Amino acid sequence: MKNQISRLVDSTLTNRAGKVSGVLVTFIFSGLLILTLLVLAFQLRPDALLETSRQTVRIYCAAGIAKPVEDIVTSYNAQYGTDVEIVRTGGSGELAGQIKTEYETGLLGGADVYITADDRLLDKAYQAGVIAERFPVAEQRPVIAVPLSSEIPIAGLEEMLLDPEVKFGIASERAAVGKLVRGVASNLNILDQLEERKATDAENVMTLAQALVAGSLDAAVIWDTTVSQLNQIGPEPVLKIAALVDARDETKSEIALGIISTTKSPTASLQFARFLTANQTGQPAFESYGFSFLAGDDWEQVPEIHLYCGSMFTPVIETAVREFATREGVNIYPRWEGCGKLVAAMRSIEDENLFPDAYLACDGSFLLQVQEYFNDPVEVSRNEIVLAVSKTAPSNVASPFALANSNLRIGICDPEFSALGFLTREILSGDTAAAGNPVDISPATDSLYQSIERQAVVKADVGPTLISQLVAGGLDAAFVYRSNLVADPKTLQTVNVYSLTGDTTVSMATQPWAISKSTRNPALMQRLYNWLDRAEIKSEFKEKGFLDPGTK
Repeated sequence: MKNQISRLVDSTLTNRAGKVSGVLVTFIFSGLLILTLLVLAFQLRPDALLETSRQTVRIYCAAGIAKPVEDIVTSYNAQYGTDVEIVRTGGSGELAGQIKTEYETGLLGGADVYITADDRLLDKAYQAGVIAERFPVAEQRPVIAVPLSSEIPIAGLEEMLLDPEVKFGIASERAAVGKLVRGVASNLNILDQLEERKATDAENVMTLAQALVAGSLDAAVIWDTTVSQLNQIGPEPVLKIAALVDARDETKSEIALGIISTTKSPTASLQFARFLTANQTGQPAFESYGFSFLAGDDWEQVPEIHLYCGSMFTPVIETAVREFATREGVNIYPRWEGCGKLVAAMRSIEDENLFPDAYLACDGSFLLQVQEYFNDPVEVSRNEIVLAVSKTAPSNVASPFALANSNLRIGICDPEFSALGFLTREILSGDTAAAGNPVDISPATDSLYQSIERQAVVKADVGPTLISQLVAGGLDAAFVYRSNLVADPKTLQTVNVYSLTGDTTVSMATQPWAISKSTRNPALMQRLYNWLDRAEIKSEFKEKGFLDPGTK
């Protein structure tokens, strides 16, 4: 392409009398090069979109859930031209074992998505690192089903065992319903009898249901949703529920979806998972087959997320937030500012679509000011407020009290716009500061904070502004978070660091995470929290000077 441009420039300039300015040549060449790059950019963008849409998503699905999943897959592929397919069905335990084997052996071309009738299997795979993300989907109950024409009275497991003429089947322990029925039988002290009397222990519920329809079994323990599905196939119902396995109706199974951690198509898999679990697109299909759908997010192909974060978190999680957005295929608009400004912004928002979906505050006191808009918070970390003094300061300073009536250039954060400024004021105005005051502060009515504020030459919105001026020599001392100092190791070489009080709990800020009550994507925001709660991100917090939740 570059040679073609050069030839074009040469042909334009050939046979001209005199000399052409080198500047003109450069200008023409640069213009053509930019035009070419723009054309290439427009050519690449559709290709990239097509490549994403062509990513294959392979699903391993528990047999009893296959019907609604098939309907959703068909709808999704038709709408978005994607290549999602169920490649294997079976018992939940059987599929979990296969996925674990694929993970441990590094087998390529296995599952991207695992849909199980037993969320406990999914949780176990998640703890083992086999599953990266989890999605709750729906609930179902184990029941004793019989053919529609059956007149055999069965009021429960015990009654089914009492009649020696009843030929019944249960699923193997590798299936979720098989585990549940054995758990109930164990609680009733009839597990041994159940195992002795069973005519079969099939690998999955569909095999049992088909045996009921064929007449080879009188009764079977299957899901209530399996009965609903079989009854929709033909013109007339074929099965009925004789009794619940658990008479108290406390034994249920939660259907869940997991993204395999080794998938080669994480974004395509996650997008389909959001479609399957969304209220508008997944709920109708599941409820049409008798499942109790668990409320999910609203469906958007590319959700737009607004995230408010105190500025102290920028060096710790900015990259992780960007990685999450790329992996999920969503747009995240983070706002990194002092918490006072963030709270003021929330209070002034008129368009609810612009309200933050989640808020990571520098201190719980600022979340408290807008708590009515958020669900209960989770404490993410803690951060100590300290006094940083330049090593080149003209006098020795080892505590905030030595700053009073000094000639040092002091920097503080604004208590109205910043959690750091607010907490600095609270600490230096409180009883702890007064009790430890070794100097005469003038005027007599001033608190330690008022004396320092009067001398401050800089009142910033965020801690990093104070750090930069300390390092540049514009300040002698400043009140900052310990994480502000650790963010750049060079800073610690230029300053001395002192705790504000003898009791560090007084100068400790707590950082809570809370999800908005009005967000259309609560599940997505919970996954973002899980993404930031990973071991590698926690390690990053520690490296940047933050402390674990609950640290004193």
